[in-house]
Amino acid sequence: MCYPDMPSKLPGRLFLLPWHIGHGADVTNRVAADVVRLRMLLVESVDNAREELRRIPGVDPAGKELRTIPATPAPRFLDWLVAVLRREDVGMMASSGIPAFVDPGAWVVAALRERGVRIIARPGASALTTMLSLCGIEWRLDTNAFAFAFFLDMPPGSRVERHFRRVARRPEPLFVFVSKTGLARCLQVLQDEVGIRPVTLFFDLSKGRSRFFPMSDEVRTMTCARWLAALPALPWGKIADVALMVGPG
Repeated sequence: MCYPDMPSKLPGRLFLLPWHIGHGADVTNRVAADVVRLRMLLVESVDNAREELRRIPGVDPAGKELRTIPATPAPRFLDWLVAVLRREDVGMMASSGIPAFVDPGAWVVAALRERGVRIIARPGASALTTMLSLCGIEWRLDTNAFAFAFFLDMPPGSRVERHFRRVARRPEPLFVFVSKTGLARCLQVLQDEVGIRPVTLFFDLSKGRSRFFPMSDEVRTMTCARWLAALPALPWGKIADVALMVGPG
């Protein structure tokens, strides 16, 4: 097992580069400087990353080598990456938020850390911490924890759904990332488990309100039952992202 303070056998370092979660101005100056400097970038989608790079002053996307991060451990990819790190630094660029959290790449970080590679994480935008700031919960000694989960497209009664239900029944606040298409079913599942606990929906966090995103940064709280009744009236054609929080029980 290699620890972060152990000397690396490789001269190259891996930089974890957070991206904005909706508005390009939220990319930090230090991340922008790293993107200008680094030649090799690991990304979730090459096409999307090239489009984002065009928005950073001083960046020539044609001068960058972009490689897609495999979603699951891939020995040949890791061997190639280690060879690159023998000669230069590499960046891992999130499509939004913090790398290796929702985006792929956690397995790369773990594998390189085992090899003693120095990994440098830049701070930056995160949908989860933005939700925490907006939720209005006062953290006290009896509520100094929260739970986090994804609501995936899961068959009813599946192991993943049973785990989600167990997490939802816990008393601490629950933050959930969910797709637009899965929101109604997520609320139905939550209604079974949380009853009348308040549920807050977050729409298009930090995208900036415009005619394209008229509900950007909208934060509304109701019970699951009231949300299910209200969903059909929302302008779904102009909503890109949604997340939710179940209030403490």
